[in-house]
Order: sequence, then C-alpha cells, then structure tokens
Amino acid sequence: MMTELFTPAKIGSCEIPNRLIVPAMVMNLCTEDGMITERYIKYIEEKAKGGWGMVITEDYAVNVNAKGYKFIPGLYNDEQIEGNKKLTETVHKYDTKIFCQMYHPGRQSKHDVNGNVQPVAPSAIKDPFCMDLPREITVEEIHQIVKDFGSTAKRVKESGFDGIEIHAAHGYLISEFLSPFTNKRVDEYGGCFENRTRILDEIYACIRENVGGDFPVQVRISANEYLLGGRTEADTFELVRHLDELGVDAIHVSNGMYASPVVRQIIAPMYTEHAFNMNTAEMVKKLVSCPVIVTNRINSPKMADTILKMGKADFIGMGRGSLADPYLPAKAKAGQFENIRYCIGCLQGCEAGLLAGTCATCLVNPRVGREYENSMEKTENPKKVMVIGGGPAGLMAAETAAKIGHDVTVYEAGSWLGGQFRSAAFPPGKGELSTFVSSLRKSLIDLKVPVKMGVEVTEEMIRDEKPDAVIVATGAKPLTPPIKGMDGSNVVNAEDVLLGKKDVKPGPVVVCGGGEVGGETAHFLTQSCQDITLIEMRDDILVDMFPLMKMQLMEYIRDARIKVLTGAKVSEITENSVSFTDSNGTLHSVPAATVVSAFGYKAYNPLEEAARKYCDNVKVVGCAVKAGNALVAVREGYEAALAL
Repeated sequence: MMTELFTPAKIGSCEIPNRLIVPAMVMNLCTEDGMITERYIKYIEEKAKGGWGMVITEDYAVNVNAKGYKFIPGLYNDEQIEGNKKLTETVHKYDTKIFCQMYHPGRQSKHDVNGNVQPVAPSAIKDPFCMDLPREITVEEIHQIVKDFGSTAKRVKESGFDGIEIHAAHGYLISEFLSPFTNKRVDEYGGCFENRTRILDEIYACIRENVGGDFPVQVRISANEYLLGGRTEADTFELVRHLDELGVDAIHVSNGMYASPVVRQIIAPMYTEHAFNMNTAEMVKKLVSCPVIVTNRINSPKMADTILKMGKADFIGMGRGSLADPYLPAKAKAGQFENIRYCIGCLQGCEAGLLAGTCATCLVNPRVGREYENSMEKTENPKKVMVIGGGPAGLMAAETAAKIGHDVTVYEAGSWLGGQFRSAAFPPGKGELSTFVSSLRKSLIDLKVPVKMGVEVTEEMIRDEKPDAVIVATGAKPLTPPIKGMDGSNVVNAEDVLLGKKDVKPGPVVVCGGGEVGGETAHFLTQSCQDITLIEMRDDILVDMFPLMKMQLMEYIRDARIKVLTGAKVSEITENSVSFTDSNGTLHSVPAATVVSAFGYKAYNPLEEAARKYCDNVKVVGCAVKAGNALVAVREGYEAALAL
C-alpha cells in the first residue's frame, strides 16, 4: 500500500497535489528564437493529464545567447509571454502545477546552437562533451546575466507559472561557478566558498526583487560531480545550509555534469543503480527547513513511496519515467502497476535525438513529442488487422491499432513475446528491458487483443482470414556468413547463449562479431568463463551502440580482461580454434573450445509478397525491413498502426 505518494505538500506558497514531479528535460520542441509551440504545449499537457503533481519545464534561456540546445524555450523578451500564458493555462486545467526552470548553459554549449557566439564560463576550460573552447566571462557580463535572470523571472510570473527553479546543477554556468573543477578565478567570483556562490546569491536576490517574497523559488544542485577536484557531498552540505539561510523554497538534489562518468551522468543509463541520490537527499533534508526533491533513476511508484516513507525526501522527480509513461501517476493511483510503461534507461530516445540535433523521443513511448499529431481517437473505419510477429514493432503496432478501434490479432511463431528484445535483457545491467515487453503484453490483454503463440503464419492463413490490413513484423534472423567451419558442433549463436538454449564448453571462448550483441554476450559470459576473446573485423568494437552506453560497456570489457582483436577477419573455425587475418593480411589463430556467432542480423520477411496477394493494405515494419535497433522498430510499428 502506498501511503505517501498521493498526499499534497507545499513548496513555498504553492500546494502540490501529490509528490510526483517531472524534472526539467530538454526536448528541443520550440522555435529557434525561443517561442513556445503547440507541439511543446501538447507534450507537457499529456503529463498534466496523466496526474503529475508538478511539471518543471526544460531550461529556459535568459538571453538570446544563453542556449545549450537550438530549440529550447526562453522568456528573455515580452513577445515570448503570450505562448507561455497558453502553456500555463493549459496545465492548470488539470490541477497540475508548473514551475519554470531558468538557466545559462555556460561552457556546456556550442556555436551552432547558441547564436554563433563563443560560449562563456568562469574559466576557459573546454567541456569534453561540447568541445567548444569557452572564453572567461567578464565581471561586467556576470552583472548583466544576473539582470537577465531577474527580468526573465518577472516574465515567468507574468506568464502564470507557479514558481521558478534556478538551475545551479549539471555543469551549467551557475554550477560552473560553484565548482572548483571549472572555476579557477581569483577575483570576487572565484576561490573561497563565499566567492564561488556569489553569482548564485546575486541571481537569487535579483529574482526576488522581480517576483516578490511570496513567489516560490527553488534551486537545483548537483550533490556530487564525481570528478577529480569537483564538488562532493561535503561541499553540497555546506551549500544547502547557505541556500536555506537565503530563504529558497525547495532544494532539488540531482548529480553530475556533462564531464562526469557515464554511470553518474545527469541522465544515468540502465547500468546505474536505482535512486542513488536518495541518501544524500536525506542528509540535505536534515540540514534544511525547506522541502527536498530527489531525482535520477527512480522509476517505480512504490520505490518512490518508500523513499518518502523513509524520510529521504519530500518529493520525487521522475523525468524519464514521465517520458516512458505520462500516465504513470494515474495508473499507480489506480493500482495498475503492470500497465505502467517503465523507463528502461536505454538513452536511445531521450539522449540520442538531442545529440543528433533533433528532438528527444522515447523507445518505449513513440508518442513523446508527437502528441500534437493526433489524439488517439477511435477510428470511424475499423479494420480487421493481422499483425504477424510479436517483437517490439509488432506489439506496438497491435497496441496502437487496438487503442484506436481496430480489430487486431497478433500471430507469433515462437513461444515467447519480445523477439530479439527478450534476449537483449539478459546481459548484466539490462534486466529492465523486460518491463517493456511485459507491459505491452498486459496492455493487449486489457484491450482484448488475441495473441496466438506458436503459430507460423502461412499464405493460406492470410487467404482464409481475409484481413483488411496486414502488418508484417517478422523481425530479423542471425547472419551466418560463409565461413569454413560455421556449421561445427562447437559453434553457437549469441542469442541462444543469452537465452540459455546453448551452453559453452569448458575452456577458451571466442566471440565472433564485436557489435553490441557480441560485446554484450562476451560480457555476459564473464559470469562463468575466464578466457574470452572478442574478434571484430572493423577497427573498433561496439560501433552500433549509443556513445555513452558504448563507453560504459567498454569499461566493463576492460575490467573483465576480455581480449579484444580488431581489424580481424575470421577465415576458418575448427573444433579447437578460430583463424583470422589481420589488417596486413597475416594469418593468425586463437584457441577456442566454443565459438559464439555474433555476426549480426539480416531482415526476415517471408510473407509480404503472399500478403499482398490477398490484401491491399500491407505494411512491413521494424527489422523485417532492415535489421536495426528497437527505437526504429517501435516507431515504425506505431506509425503503421496509425496509417491503417
């Protein structure tokens, strides 16, 4: 039973209806000149509909060059107020509160997103992620930025927001001044604690001058930067006492900056333990009189309620939890925990899209950022739909089609749902992937969608069923290159190894193929094998992985002492060895009791042609089109259903 999560509580004068907060997350859904779009409003409205107590907007720019991303909002001129009034009025229809987060990116920006100006920072130290060398900001410029925060705060209040969050975390400008890792100044803004906090003190004072003493103002901080010479919890405890004395209305405890290690990143991956900021938040709570918000890697409502029950925080931030399922609060309140679409920590949608310069999305929720396109109303022309394949693409297509009123049946040839996504959950640190398939399964049960397992669809079945539409989502099959010895008894497929269908023999193991599947399988095998070699014909391994995830898996591979051979083309497999040629054409051999085939996948689409004989409306989605990642497959399944 949850006792804490759905009780109201106050931040300053603002009463929040429950303890679930959506922290700021960059989505890149606004215009280049910082204007609010209908797309942005619909994205936030979906969370308000879902029952979140408060939404904190993504970081608003305080001047035209204070942007770390190209399409974030701003309130640095009066023309931007009207759109924000529409935003706040929309959110308030649902009893949800909305705070505006204000920031300056400092060194964590680039010319191409920031009006083509050089980033500024306390000291001219390059961020290893953005890679634009900043220039040291002048005292006069600091004073102007303080005024920018004040004038922006005035517009925030005029726009109808319920409060303000000052972003003093995550390695942005204010955080850079607070940290000796990035602040090497010797003037009044550098050196001792009093000097490093001066800009934050001045910004807070200027905001108060513009909004008054009763308007809620909270501060977000990084509890630990996890960097040599960076801020630690001890520094944070000193800082929060200072902030409490200033009179801030709440403190939001987060962690890290762009330069931090992967498992301690601002947006932590699946490899990071859950709720790792909660103990620091508890210590902060003991030191201050104002409420404390804690965030990062808290996905479960019951976990959130437990953290509150233990007195570790007053509010729980679930950023990516709200992306994965905007209706998480409503479902939790109704006890529908199996129906929640949980964040899996993959970073493929929320981070990869931003790195590509586009908007953020979500692998498990392809509607994120696309809410404005449709309202998911029931179709006036329901169709009988065959979905062939029970992997992520097929399941998402089936769920979406059923939600909008089509008569859907799913056919899966195997005995389990999930396709390759099922085996993808087996490597260490990836168990949460299973929640996606299980929630889709529960959704189809609730939607009364028949799922026929162990049924291999044939041309005759399609003919006899007479469907109005067919969605082919038959996925991909392992690639088996024409290498001598591939059919040997000691050669096993990576997916079979992960699923426990095949075991490896005692002795050395060679994994052929250094992509994501090969690398993760090699890491998986370190639980029971000590002698593992990973062979890849390209010059690098894990090239198909998202960079942050790749960095962490590379570290695990190094720590496990897996031998990695790149530029190595496998030429023959024998019962006790693998032969390969290096980049110079020299032949080598490594011992192998077991050889794991991880050469990749190829699209598997045996039914499209047959389906088109009996149905005019046939769509092929996911890996049946091209072997790739689940983000694309899920999106294609969603789109195919909407286009029926």
